[in-house]
Amino acid sequence: MLLQGLLLLLPIAQIAGDFESIGIEQAPWQASVEINGKHYCGGVIYSEFIILTIAECVRKARLELITVRVGTSQKTSGGDVQTVRKMRLQVLGLRRSDVALLQLRYPLYLDQDIQAIHLASVPLMTGTNATVTGWGHVSALNPETEVLLRVDVKMQDRLLCAAENVLQGRLVNMDEVCAAPAGKVPYVCRGFVGAPLVADNKLYGLLSWESACDVIKDSSVYANIPVLKMWIDSTVKLMNIFRIG
Repeated sequence: MLLQGLLLLLPIAQIAGDFESIGIEQAPWQASVEINGKHYCGGVIYSEFIILTIAECVRKARLELITVRVGTSQKTSGGDVQTVRKMRLQVLGLRRSDVALLQLRYPLYLDQDIQAIHLASVPLMTGTNATVTGWGHVSALNPETEVLLRVDVKMQDRLLCAAENVLQGRLVNMDEVCAAPAGKVPYVCRGFVGAPLVADNKLYGLLSWESACDVIKDSSVYANIPVLKMWIDSTVKLMNIFRIG
């Protein structure tokens, strides 16, 4: 039994080893989306007024309970906390990779630790390096981290990822991409959902929703930002011009 326990902890140690803690200046576009004052999922700064996240994070939440924390590597302290004025969901916000746009009530003051990120126009090729940042569980046996973490990943072949996810009972859509680190990572836990997938300081994806974190798998699924860029840009313009949610 002891040997079995030690063998179980080996992949967990690999998971933890894949992640490194970073300062917010290394990912100044990072946002924490809070519900009722508590970190719920990740997000990214699109502009001084707009935060992007995954729709599943916020679609059931009352607007007055949603806040956004930026400018800090700490999950629950520091930085700038802003209330949300309006929310716009992609489609109905029902699919795991649907994106949500959060319009802040007051503009962010953009500086060294708070910066907007450019959206990529062309998807990354298979095998390309990227990074993912956020707060959450690094394994089923560890509590959620209080500091911002980063993991290096490689883009995965979409067809292979789709086949893998079919076995898990999930379809990978055209507006989704897959990436995985050199080691193994757990099923995405709530804290990492909405985490930005970044390469060359451009946003290529947002980590999609999963609910369990006790099963090891190779790759995670992301909203494909280059495919969604036209919808995001046009919707933000409408929100800014006509003040619609």
